[in-house]
Amino acid sequence: MVSKIIRWFRMPPRDAVPTSTQLSGSASDGVQNDTKVLKNRPKASALRQQKLPAWQPILTATTVIPTVFVIGAIFLPIGVFLFIASDSVSEYPIEYTSCSPSPCQLQINLPNSFDGDVYLYYNLENYYQNHRRYVKSRNDQQYLGDLTNVKDCAPFDYDPDTKKPIAPCGAIANSIFNDTFQLSYQPVGGFPIPVPVTTQGVIWNVDKDRKFKNPAFPQGSNLCDAFKETAKPPNWKKSPCEMGGFENVDFIVWMRTAALPYFKKLWRIVERSSNAAFSNGLPKGTYVLTVENNYPVQSFGGKKYFVISTTSWAGGKNSFLGIAYLVVGCLAIVLGVVFVFIHLKFGHSMNELSNVSEIHH
Repeated sequence: MVSKIIRWFRMPPRDAVPTSTQLSGSASDGVQNDTKVLKNRPKASALRQQKLPAWQPILTATTVIPTVFVIGAIFLPIGVFLFIASDSVSEYPIEYTSCSPSPCQLQINLPNSFDGDVYLYYNLENYYQNHRRYVKSRNDQQYLGDLTNVKDCAPFDYDPDTKKPIAPCGAIANSIFNDTFQLSYQPVGGFPIPVPVTTQGVIWNVDKDRKFKNPAFPQGSNLCDAFKETAKPPNWKKSPCEMGGFENVDFIVWMRTAALPYFKKLWRIVERSSNAAFSNGLPKGTYVLTVENNYPVQSFGGKKYFVISTTSWAGGKNSFLGIAYLVVGCLAIVLGVVFVFIHLKFGHSMNELSNVSEIHH
């Protein structure tokens, strides 16, 4: 009896965490304890204990100054090449915001020939395609053929009258750009020649192959039969099946939203093999642009342009990248000269630094 009382006094309280000695002692005595077992202890590895070997560079004048000059020497020629490539691109924009009545005609006088592949764009200003709610208003699963999937497309998900799902759904699809263009060449003393255009090469392969697919339909039926249980977007004049469905080139181009409020999107490419007059591109001279001016932009102060352009190895006409490289390269060279001056006037030699280190030791 006395030995049991002594063992009871030796037992730790239930809230206390016993030591390894107490655990082994109580286990040897056959007493069961509700004790906590220590967990989540990190392993004693070099990674978990933050004992991996590390290297910290010591920035000195002999390493920093050459690096700055090297950056300048690399950026300057890159900037020159980019600027020259951008300057070699021929581009002709023409505004048609107030062109009326529709269809309207505009005269274009190309001062020089546009050699090589010629690209036709439409350009919008003050149009914020990067608005968060606008960008999110789409359903990529529906654009792959699942017509009933309209998640995240509100308020353009269901037709309020028929309660049918809208296809294609979402604010982006509803606001598709619907102006059309016809470009004709007017040779001196001749009849107008329509400029042949093509959609080949307008859209990216990843969009065509993986992001936009029409719904399947049984043999003997057509695409409109597949869309018959859906409603067209409110702002569309035609049913999507009449325009190629989800694989419509203009629709795919519009669905790739722009990051800035001033953007241009590729409309068509001049077909150079259809007519010998355009085998080398667009000859200089007079052209007539016929525009179906359907897309309203005056309500938000926007502007619309039709752009004729060539390209270079660096892309379209955009001098910003070349200028940015030139500015960074010049700043690097100037900073390098300033660092050299500071180092020669106020810096210390390696012998002085070694002497200082010896004194401290």
